[in-house]
Amino acid sequence: MVKANAKTLEEQPSWLVDLHKIYTEGFVASPASFPASFENAPDFIDETLMQPNCWFAGALFNDHLLGAVLVTETANSWQLSCLNVRKVTQRRGVATRLLTLLAAQAEENSLPLCITKVENNAAVEALVGKLATIINQ
Repeated sequence: MVKANAKTLEEQPSWLVDLHKIYTEGFVASPASFPASFENAPDFIDETLMQPNCWFAGALFNDHLLGAVLVTETANSWQLSCLNVRKVTQRRGVATRLLTLLAAQAEENSLPLCITKVENNAAVEALVGKLATIINQ
């Protein structure tokens, strides 16, 4: 898992290209999973990166991001939203692994994870249920 914020994306511009691919596919597949104020992936990514408390947790393989989730840090939790995995790598455990690593990192920081915007995405709802089972074991 990598933390993709404005600084790291300047250092790794190919990750920004990957984020655009990930979220362009996400906007097409499930537009209701994104804030209504955004019409496309580049605007969503650019605006998000301007927020000091927001970053993308990315699933990295062979120097490419395969999936990402938006992390919004608050004083007492990490809010997760907009989870997406590239269509070509779906059903391979990328999202499960990414969320499991994020949960472990949040626990190290004594912060709970709050996953939002899952009501319109059945796949993410199922994954959240699976993840809750994994974490509670």
